[in-house]
Amino acid sequence: MTRFCKKHKGMQRLFLLFLIFFAATQSFAEPITDRDFGFSLDVPEGFEISDYTQDGMSYVFSHPNIPVTLIMKITGEPDAQDSRDVLKTNLAKLSAKGDTDSFLWSGKTCGISNFSMQIDTSYTGWAVTAPVKITGYYVLLLCYAPSDKPGCEQFIISTLNSLCINDDLKNTPGIITSYAFPAEGRKTISVKIGDKQIKTSLDKIDEEAAKFTVDLEYAVLNLYANHKMWKEAWQRYYRMVYRDNAGRLEQAAADIYNALYPDLKMKYHQDADIKYAQSLLTWVQGFGYQRAGTKNESDFTSLPAAISGKGSDCDSRSMLVCALLNYTGIDTAILISREYSHAITVTDIPAPGQTFTMENGREYLMGETTAKVTWGMISQDHADRTKWIPVAFY
Repeated sequence: MTRFCKKHKGMQRLFLLFLIFFAATQSFAEPITDRDFGFSLDVPEGFEISDYTQDGMSYVFSHPNIPVTLIMKITGEPDAQDSRDVLKTNLAKLSAKGDTDSFLWSGKTCGISNFSMQIDTSYTGWAVTAPVKITGYYVLLLCYAPSDKPGCEQFIISTLNSLCINDDLKNTPGIITSYAFPAEGRKTISVKIGDKQIKTSLDKIDEEAAKFTVDLEYAVLNLYANHKMWKEAWQRYYRMVYRDNAGRLEQAAADIYNALYPDLKMKYHQDADIKYAQSLLTWVQGFGYQRAGTKNESDFTSLPAAISGKGSDCDSRSMLVCALLNYTGIDTAILISREYSHAITVTDIPAPGQTFTMENGREYLMGETTAKVTWGMISQDHADRTKWIPVAFY
């Protein structure tokens, strides 16, 4: 096998990142992925590479519309004690000031800092470090804005929160959310689906933390209301909410599946998947309806709140069905529409009815979560496929 020299390997990494980033910002919103070191970033739309090192290990991103800078650095620190040590060392090189802390995220010790520094002017921001899959290496992210632009903090936190360091744990709360809202222990909840009362549990902090993410990402989404990439911003909004919220429902998804699916499998055999999906669809169709009280709030009810019986709208119901079906390995996504002011869910379970062709070319069965209908039935005034935007999840 041919081995690249350091220079050629760095240029190869740089070329791959350019290709990935060009696709992410110019056509559709997808994560920036570094396959060598095993991490990804699902940053807000519009970031551009403004500088880089020839070895392909450091990049500076700027945004043409928002005065925020993102530095991404992959650093080898074999002698570092942990991620916090790496963060302190690198902040010191910039003469940046700010306390650093360490905490567990995605099963690994990570570092975090709210820092300030002086370059051409005064800047403030957040920085995080996390170990990557190659031992002794870390990903370091610094995201900051001029100190006289305090309205940028939500954008900064959303950018850093999009980091993922483990493909198997993509549906987990972001790094800053996890730091700000550590687990507090389980609480029991009960859900009634059909004639079955199912006991399950959430963490005590899940509802508060999930709402934080919803509000955070809604504030970022509002920045793109008149932007040319408004559609991609919508897709990212739902991806980021799903990533945080769905991971909080793993125990609930398992308990609901175990309570319902075995009986359906015995009774319906090959049709068990669609019967299970229908039981979930019928359940959410009976939820209480609730919209935001003001225009500054998202209509989205977090998944921990929705499953606990709080009022919900079409998009939260659709995402809840997605989270529960995706947990079982049944590929499910949502469709959103600005023209219809509506959202529905779609799944690749083969069954008769109305379908939508997803970006992967496959036909997905459509599911309405507000009217009491079966899978594959949608109203005629929502039938124009060109007015639906697909949002696929990990």
